[in-house]
Amino acid sequence: MRIPRTFFFLLFLLIAGVPATWAHARLLRAEPAKGASVSPAPKQIDLWFNELLEDGFNTVTVFPEAELSSVEKHSNFAKGKPSVDGKDRTHLTVKLDPLPPGEYVIEWRVLSRDGHSAPGRSTFHVSAR
Repeated sequence: MRIPRTFFFLLFLLIAGVPATWAHARLLRAEPAKGASVSPAPKQIDLWFNELLEDGFNTVTVFPEAELSSVEKHSNFAKGKPSVDGKDRTHLTVKLDPLPPGEYVIEWRVLSRDGHSAPGRSTFHVSAR
């Protein structure tokens, strides 16, 4: 029995049309923004994702960029655990210890409500006043 080409074409369209349902949480926006230079130093990090997040299973680390390749365990200027905003479950926040001027890396791993975990990284600069 031969299956017509149109069946495979329709199957392809069906699969190609729903990849977003299989995707992981993706960062939409950050404060400070990726590559931003800020002064004064931020008191918290805000991250917005394209999917709803589960609270309690997310991590955010903020460390000097100089430690990116030279240190196995990074300093962490993030205070406590990050929390998901109860009014906007795509918004993740973590408070920060005071940051001296310099380049910083934000690393995260978030768990979306569909059960998928996703990592990411962003950078920003704190300039001296």
